[in-house]
Amino acid sequence: MQQATWNHAQYLSVLSWTMFSAAITSAQLFLVFFPFGNLDEYVLGWPLGLSLTANAILVIASTLDRRDQHVRVSLTDKGIQYDDESESYRRNELLRGSEIKKIRIRRNPFFKSLMIDMKEDNQRFFLSNTSLTENFLAEANALINQGASNAPQPSLQKA
Repeated sequence: MQQATWNHAQYLSVLSWTMFSAAITSAQLFLVFFPFGNLDEYVLGWPLGLSLTANAILVIASTLDRRDQHVRVSLTDKGIQYDDESESYRRNELLRGSEIKKIRIRRNPFFKSLMIDMKEDNQRFFLSNTSLTENFLAEANALINQGASNAPQPSLQKA
């Protein structure tokens, strides 16, 4: 069956941009604290502020990007298998199609995230920086629809 995993290549891309931004910010801070000619006039103000802001955004993005590196989501005949193999948080759960409210992909400028919303307890399973095939979402939705049609319907009784 199909599987969604953590995207290592995308993480390295975001991390390389983060390191590049950190190098530029470090060079600007070096010129502020150790002036070399009159370059500190060009570095202070909005260039330094822009560099610090971009660096902070990229550090946060690369941290979020790496968060789910041990998570794997697999489609099985019984439902969706969610496995988290990280050291401090081991979780292996089978999510049945009848229990899933919806599954979707959320995109941001840096990576895609897979979100699985459950019907009960307002629970959400998440895989940030996901790598998945083109028809993963279609097969997952078919599995959810199949599970919803096979779920027992509550009977209404008149009192």
